[in-house]
Amino acid sequence: MRKIIIAPTTLQDTAPIEYIEATAAAGYDGIGLRVHRSPGLPFHPVVGNAPLIAEMKSRIADAGLDVFDLYSFYLQPDTDVASFAPAMELGASFGAKYATVMGADENWSRQRDNFVKTCDLAAQFGLTCSLEFAVIRPLATLPQTLRLIDEAKRDAGRRGGRMRARGAAAPCARVALSAGDAVDRHDEERRRARGDRCGRARGERRLGLPHRPRHGARLRGRDGGRGRDAFARRGR
Repeated sequence: MRKIIIAPTTLQDTAPIEYIEATAAAGYDGIGLRVHRSPGLPFHPVVGNAPLIAEMKSRIADAGLDVFDLYSFYLQPDTDVASFAPAMELGASFGAKYATVMGADENWSRQRDNFVKTCDLAAQFGLTCSLEFAVIRPLATLPQTLRLIDEAKRDAGRRGGRMRARGAAAPCARVALSAGDAVDRHDEERRRARGDRCGRARGERRLGLPHRPRHGARLRGRDGGRGRDAFARRGR
């Protein structure tokens, strides 16, 4: 049975507890958590707030939700990779599997070096980096993304399907196929967060679902046995 996972951008203005409640009420199987600030998007800090963390864990457990991925770790010119550690450690304590990484640095060498550091840091907490490309960021295409992973010499995989066999045993990176049609660079983050895209993202396929949640979701599963991930999202 394929699982449907909600991304925090679906309810970007919603506080953590209400977000978890809405996710459970909508019938999702799993949840992505925003534990690190993303440029231009609302943020409700969680790291260091012990009572909130305890309540979040309790609500997630009571709802039977799987914590899938963590948002978001941007590789920008001034990125201090070490600053990702508290959010990654917290996310791992929730049982998360992936840390979503965005390439947002025009300097290729610096972006590659920071990606290597981010993968190594994530591995300390048992996380795999999910490298997401998008047309509105410097890391804009699948070929660029595969090149970055290849140069970083880290394991690679595709979102969900997990093409793991690329060398080292420790999971470090995967590719998130979530680039959409060309949109305005200045307001795309806001538009993406509310699902306001024109057309389907490249690499996305229409799938018949036994039921659909009320909000946007990513449907993760193997496609034809080839290890590809399939996506389904309403409101694109």
